[in-house]
Amino acid sequence: MTKMTMIRKYRNLSAADGYILGFILNGCVYMVEVAEIMPRYLNVEEASRNQGENLRLRLKKAHKTQLMKKAPIMLGYAEELVADKYNKGEVFEKMVTEYFGQTWKKDTVPFWEAGDIRVDGRELQIKLDTATLVNTKTLHKIQK
Repeated sequence: MTKMTMIRKYRNLSAADGYILGFILNGCVYMVEVAEIMPRYLNVEEASRNQGENLRLRLKKAHKTQLMKKAPIMLGYAEELVADKYNKGEVFEKMVTEYFGQTWKKDTVPFWEAGDIRVDGRELQIKLDTATLVNTKTLHKIQK
């Protein structure tokens, strides 16, 4: 499946009204809200465990520099993303949720049903740099 086909299918299925992207630059953790994730921020990569291919967020330094122009919010420092119970993406999601004054709990709600957080009536997906958006096996399964 081509990158643009995966992006189109993901966007058509996603329940998100927008996205909060997270990235680390100069040791600081930033978040920025965007309406859509730009295709140049995404790569198609081989997925693990026979899941086909992944559509993955891969922010290069130039992308991060561009995002800095959108006045991102600094949430903390890179060393805060390390946790023993959760992965970096989950810790970032917790940081974002608490920034908005909400209580975080690990969720398993699929991206086609709801976002990761509801802010001002909008469903937002939270993605830290290197996060997987979807894999081809999931796309095929939910299209049936």
